[in-house]
Amino acid sequence: MTTPTTVAWLPEKLAEADFDDLNALEAAAYAIFQNDWTDFPSFRGEDVRVHRRPHIANGDRWNTYWHAVSEGSPEHLRTSPIPERLVRVPWCRPMVENESDAVVKVWANVRGRDQHICIWFDRINYIVILKQCRNHVLLKTAYCPKSRRKQQLHREYAAWKKTGRAL
Repeated sequence: MTTPTTVAWLPEKLAEADFDDLNALEAAAYAIFQNDWTDFPSFRGEDVRVHRRPHIANGDRWNTYWHAVSEGSPEHLRTSPIPERLVRVPWCRPMVENESDAVVKVWANVRGRDQHICIWFDRINYIVILKQCRNHVLLKTAYCPKSRRKQQLHREYAAWKKTGRAL
């Protein structure tokens, strides 16, 4: 494990150096994800669920997990996990559970027909995206935004704050 945590509730991220190769790092990240998401944490009174069905590009991994540790479009091209995402898997659930902490920015946005909830801790550059469903929320993905996306997130959050709307 590496890097001192920024806040008490945030666990250490995984250290690539602690693993023999990318496969070992990925297996460790998946074990953490499965353990963290065996039950449903709550987000403002609603269960947060994950898609446990197999991902189209990797049938050995839960869909939500693979979506969070890889990137690409269409989905079947997401064949390789990204180390930068793998090492941060331990942060995903704590971000949801501690979204009310003042260091975390939370807002809603619309993507297509879906309302998403963004939970972003910009000091560590990690965002968790939830999708609002009828009777629960769904963990869509989590990642480290690149600099261009970070600028966009700052603008989205500022615009949301100006509206005065609540989630």
